[in-house]
Amino acid sequence: MIRKVAIWCNFLLTVLLYGCEDCNDCKDLQQKSIKVVDASGTDLLFGTQAVYVVEALTLTGGGISQALFINEQEQSLQFFLEEDITAYTLLLDANTKENITFELSERDSERCCGTQTISMATQVNGVETANNDTIIIIK
Repeated sequence: MIRKVAIWCNFLLTVLLYGCEDCNDCKDLQQKSIKVVDASGTDLLFGTQAVYVVEALTLTGGGISQALFINEQEQSLQFFLEEDITAYTLLLDANTKENITFELSERDSERCCGTQTISMATQVNGVETANNDTIIIIK
């Protein structure tokens, strides 16, 4: 009887200590989208009135080039917030850059063990803007 209790206690202790082993411990990043429009709402990245060449745009953050994805269906640019980068620069052409900064925090991830870096506030060129997943830049 004592042996069965000891085996049961060892089993329970093992489950408690190693129960999270099945967890998907991936890096969970918040995705942001960017749209660039004029004062009347005309899209300046996509469509017949586009002013900027989407394929030529670059995004840097923390001094390094960041992945920038073109989403033609939503007519936006997409990127992921990195956990230690609060300032990004979007270069629209040789003479036009947009500075985007974030106040970052973390929350428990819904997809992985651990946390997800999220934005708590967003600024474009030093002006606070809505802290939505889609950042609207008005030119």
